[in-house]
Amino acid sequence: MNCLKVVKRLIVCLLCTIPWVASAQGQYDFCAVAPSGQMLYYRIERDRACAVVTHPEKEWPYYAGNKPVGDLVVPDSVRHGDVVYRVVGVGENAFYRCDSLTGFSARGITYIGTQSFCGCTMLKTIEFPAGLRRVGEGAFAYCRGLAKMELPLDVEIIGISAFSMCEGLEEVGMATRVERLCDATTFHGCPLMKDRKNRKIVSVDGVEYAVWRR
Repeated sequence: MNCLKVVKRLIVCLLCTIPWVASAQGQYDFCAVAPSGQMLYYRIERDRACAVVTHPEKEWPYYAGNKPVGDLVVPDSVRHGDVVYRVVGVGENAFYRCDSLTGFSARGITYIGTQSFCGCTMLKTIEFPAGLRRVGEGAFAYCRGLAKMELPLDVEIIGISAFSMCEGLEEVGMATRVERLCDATTFHGCPLMKDRKNRKIVSVDGVEYAVWRR
């Protein structure tokens, strides 16, 4: 009887361990070097030939001593095996507190997930793609080094606190239609956005833009 109990316990332990291992390995499906030289980790969207940039570890810290550094360029597509995947987004927490990133640009993504660049204090430049539709909650919160940015015309959703505590902002541009998506939390803690005297309206190809500049 005692022997049977031991066997049962071993089976239970094994069954509890297997899902954990699968989950840890399943955080990303493959990795590849970005055009800018950093190693990027991708999660495949199973219902279509698309991939989303993610992080290597299941839990914080998401990067164990191998944080990406410098100016990051996310490719439009990436090959894995015999399949070419279209890169459609930057996932939740993908670069959370990667404080050695200095720049970010991408041409093909349509969304940037929750807290994806939160705490990237050295991030200075962002080049958003024209087709970007969603910026997640706290996506660029505490990016204190960020000086200039322009939100694309196609943006439809801006999460709460998306650019909060970006204290170094000196210039922000967005269509007035996009500006109406912002609320009191979007640029909370950003001195530039507090004074309406910094805001001017300009027209570009018939589209009305709000430009905030010190």
